[in-house]
Amino acid sequence: MRSTAPIARKKKRKGSFDAKTFLTRIGEGRTISKYRENQIIFAQGDPADAVFYILDGKVKVTVVSKGGKEAVLALLGPGDFFGEDA
Repeated sequence: MRSTAPIARKKKRKGSFDAKTFLTRIGEGRTISKYRENQIIFAQGDPADAVFYILDGKVKVTVVSKGGKEAVLALLGPGDFFGEDA
């Protein structure tokens, strides 16, 4: 007996994001920075004036309560953005 069920194939999404293309085409305002381990990139309360794209490494996104307790919101890695919701 032969199945007539379609075969699932992963399609490349039309218009999918390509970081290398984006980083070579974007002009003014682009900065490529390196940060050392445990360096604070921006802190709670700082103005949200940038969006960050992670090429390599990891970023921990946290908030600190009034009582001083830190809560981890996300652990991010290569291919992730952050700062866009600030």
